[in-house]
Amino acid sequence: MMFWPFWLYDILRGTFHGAASLLLLLAFCLGLHQLWLQRSHLLKLRASVDDRWLGHLIIIVGICAAPFCAFSEWSQKIVWLMILFGIAVSTWGFSFFHRYPASVFLIVVGIFPQPTVVGRAVWDVFTPPEMLERFMAWLGSIGLNVIGQKAVVEQTIISLPAGSVRVDWGCSGYDLACIAAVASLLMALFFKQSVQHSMLIVLLGIALALLANIPRIMLMTMASAYWGQESFEFWHGFWGGQIFLSILFTFQYYAVMAIVNKSPNRKRV
Repeated sequence: MMFWPFWLYDILRGTFHGAASLLLLLAFCLGLHQLWLQRSHLLKLRASVDDRWLGHLIIIVGICAAPFCAFSEWSQKIVWLMILFGIAVSTWGFSFFHRYPASVFLIVVGIFPQPTVVGRAVWDVFTPPEMLERFMAWLGSIGLNVIGQKAVVEQTIISLPAGSVRVDWGCSGYDLACIAAVASLLMALFFKQSVQHSMLIVLLGIALALLANIPRIMLMTMASAYWGQESFEFWHGFWGGQIFLSILFTFQYYAVMAIVNKSPNRKRV
């Protein structure tokens, strides 16, 4: 049971640092809510004898592994996913996963250990080193030159006459894109969009996040060069990140609603 306090602490800490932790909690709650709405159908599902035995075995393995994973948040999440999987299999059988894939996906996403870290590992395997950081630095330098600032870019470093900044992974827009993707997926599921519209909404959210990251890089470059370290830390820190997230979500909301309003599957509320 040590997992849940650590999980809530991780959500609060991640949210304070601008991560998608709170959205992952919402995804988990939405998945449970969808199952609750289907509770009358769930009561009719029955696991076979083989499914019950397998589910009980998975639960026992998870419980036995729990004491050895008490001091690792990552391993605790894996253990709890294993236990929840065993409960579902032993109660409803494997047909449960075929009937309610969206709910299962949301619950797994909500608990999954450090999805952005896993995503970055996959990204690093299939892309050249610092590809996204260099691309964002290049776009940021173009934006600065457009507004009259003499910016020069070299790999991941943007230089102005009065100073320079390095675009590291944290400022590449990847985390921002992950937050936008999760938010877009939740909105698509809430409005009961088709798979095609859901994919379009998620891709739109990612595109808007990467686009919004360009003025963010421009602003932080100018803050570092002209306005001092305190100003840079403000825009680079929690409050500056929340301001950009608010602006991003505002544009994202109206863009998503434009798609939803044209969809024949629009949910009436």
